[in-house]
Amino acid sequence: SNAEKVVRNSEIPVLVIKDRKKRLDVNEFVFATDLDPQSSNALKEAAEFAKGTGCNLHLLYVNTPSNFLNTQKAESKVKEYLKNINVEPADYTIYNDFSIEEGVFNFTKDIKGDLIGMATHGRRGISHFFNGSVSEDIVNHSSLPVVTFRIK
Repeated sequence: SNAEKVVRNSEIPVLVIKDRKKRLDVNEFVFATDLDPQSSNALKEAAEFAKGTGCNLHLLYVNTPSNFLNTQKAESKVKEYLKNINVEPADYTIYNDFSIEEGVFNFTKDIKGDLIGMATHGRRGISHFFNGSVSEDIVNHSSLPVVTFRIK
């Protein structure tokens, strides 16, 4: 889709809104992360976005069967990720689900989220073919607005 191409190629954050709205009210902003230290700048940008819009930033890590971490390891990984970033989300959640996409949608629904955010690598070519893109899948299947931040 066109939105996928823009998300993949843009160097700046991209906000995708599928449903026409008279006004976009964002109170609960879910930022999903894989806790990769490379994505810390994307989280910083998301935090600035949240601050600028006055919404609550919820950090989300989806724990899936294929990459399952026990509670202690997942908690430790989240704390390590946040340690040097100087970002304080309203909360963070380790959410268990069968896929990242399902986990993001289910958690967002549970907290009545208004916006989903994610980091994207902007992979192209063979790398994109083999690795796919969770961000693009979320953009394609979400009825909520999605904002993506490029990993730099």
